[in-house]
Amino acid sequence: MLPCFFKSYTGLDCIGCGIQRSINFLFHGEFIKAFEIFPAIYTTILFFVFIGLHLLDKNRKYHNVVIFFAITNASIMIISYVYKMKFLY
Repeated sequence: MLPCFFKSYTGLDCIGCGIQRSINFLFHGEFIKAFEIFPAIYTTILFFVFIGLHLLDKNRKYHNVVIFFAITNASIMIISYVYKMKFLY
């Protein structure tokens, strides 16, 4: 796994810490552990799927869906980061 640049210099987790381990858990079929490590993993996947669809299929308008998943993903990441910093450390 690649080391987290932010964590290596500050000692604190960044907002995206855990995404590599979460993807690894997904590849091994451990879906609950993937969610526990990085709660925004599923919205992140959907976000990138719809970005790909938006770039590939110009006939359909995926702009609103991409914006929705971007806001949802950012919200989940911020809420889980605040929770982790406040209650787990």
